[in-house]
Amino acid sequence: MGSLALDAGVPVIACGPPNLLRSAFLAGCADYLREPWSADELGLRALRLLERGRDRYAFPWGELSFEGNDLSTPAGLVSFTLRESRVLKQLLAARGSAVPRDALACRVWGKPAAPGSRALDMLVASIRGKLIGAIPAAGPRFILAVSGEGYMIP
Repeated sequence: MGSLALDAGVPVIACGPPNLLRSAFLAGCADYLREPWSADELGLRALRLLERGRDRYAFPWGELSFEGNDLSTPAGLVSFTLRESRVLKQLLAARGSAVPRDALACRVWGKPAAPGSRALDMLVASIRGKLIGAIPAAGPRFILAVSGEGYMIP
C-alpha cells in the first residue's frame, strides 16, 4: 500500500486483500472491505458511517458526539441509558426547535405519554443532571422546557 493522504472530514472505505487491512486503518480509513466484497456490503457499511457522522453536534464551547449510548464531551465521556440517549439524540437532531412531548415519548416507549405522566420529565431531569458536570459552559439550561410544546436544545 502506497502513501495515502486522507481528509479527516471525509470517511474513506478502502478495499483489498486481508493482509492490507492493518495498513489501511493505520492510514486513516474509516472501514476496510476484504476481498471478495459485494455492493450490498459496501452500501451497508457506507450507511453505518453516515449514521455515525450524524451523531456529531458542534457548539461554541465544543463538540458532542455519540458512540452508542455514550456521549463524548469536551470534559469527557458521559454514559446514558438507552432511553436517555434516545431523548437526547432526538433533541440534538432537532436543535433550535421544540420537540413535542408525545414525539419524545413515542421515541422512548413506542407510544404517547399517558395523560398526567411525569415519566418523560423525570427522564429529562436525569439527562440534565448527567450533562451539568460534563458541559459546564452549557449550564442547566442546555435542555429547555417549552411550555405547551415540549423540550428543545437552543
